[in-house]
Amino acid sequence: MIKIIYKRVIELFFLFLYGEIRIFKNFKNEIKIKKLYINSLKFRDLYIITKGQVFTDCITNVAYIQNNKIIPKISYQQKNDIIAPVKFNSTLLHGTPKFKKHFKGKVFSLVQGASGSNYWHWLYDVVPKIEILHKNNFLNKISFFYLPDINNFILDVLKCYGITENQLINSKKFKHITADELFVFEHLYILKGTFNKGFEKIPKWIVTFLKLKFTSLKKKFNTSNKIFIDRSDSKFLHFQIKNNDQIKKYLETKGFKSYQLSQLSFFEQIYLFNNSNIIIGPHGAGFANLVFCKKRTKIFEILTKSDSNRNVYKILSKYLKLNYRKIIIKDNSHFNIYVNLDIIKNLF
Repeated sequence: MIKIIYKRVIELFFLFLYGEIRIFKNFKNEIKIKKLYINSLKFRDLYIITKGQVFTDCITNVAYIQNNKIIPKISYQQKNDIIAPVKFNSTLLHGTPKFKKHFKGKVFSLVQGASGSNYWHWLYDVVPKIEILHKNNFLNKISFFYLPDINNFILDVLKCYGITENQLINSKKFKHITADELFVFEHLYILKGTFNKGFEKIPKWIVTFLKLKFTSLKKKFNTSNKIFIDRSDSKFLHFQIKNNDQIKKYLETKGFKSYQLSQLSFFEQIYLFNNSNIIIGPHGAGFANLVFCKKRTKIFEILTKSDSNRNVYKILSKYLKLNYRKIIIKDNSHFNIYVNLDIIKNLF
């Protein structure tokens, strides 16, 4: 009860300080929108918000605001794991309960809730937005980049574009910022529904771009061309294998090496997948690296019965001409799963 009262007092303080947030009804009449090309047939709208404001809870809500009015198409909110209409954005109910920090110049915002710091979302949702600016000669106009997080694989990618650490703003540290000009895209392909269904709509141009842009930057190291993805290092509990050591030991007898991908740089991960002929592992963000595989690489993705309708890596494999197969185990929950060793033995 005390925590609830304290939270409400904080909200009321910031409501008095910054004012109430309302929905921007006719934002297209007041906000500049510039069409940037992806290729000769595809374009994306870049929103340029003068005296723009961003608030994020780094979980499920991002609000893009001008003059205390939230901009619908580019703001983001979830309700019951569904991408929801702007009327459900937390700022309309709770305001912007963090002190804001102003950044001079042009800020390119890449936040989308918490998901952008995940390896999959970073590669397939965020990096393509940077590429669009790059193709349209806009990157050199940007003063700062507002990011979902700052970690090693994010820094590795940004270096490829000549973006330096002193240009980065971490949304986990600064949840409420303003800028002279704010540059924003809406999500490139997930506009409604759930993330899992949205993944299946990933545009082919994103897959093609990632492969062409980064494969040649691979960093060679001593490895096998048969790999098992070991998710035991993940901070997320889903798709952790209960008998992980048993599976690893058996696969070692077949010439496999096991890798915790968090221990490798972005460029080493590119090489690992590009050098492989067979890849086995439980469902997870590490399979985002399939984009760097050679044609006809054999992919075995371990899924539970209840998650057997997850098709994003099947679709990626189709785009990339990989030999993909699902391994469906009996578990209904994807937490602490058990993989019968006989299933793995029957693969060879």
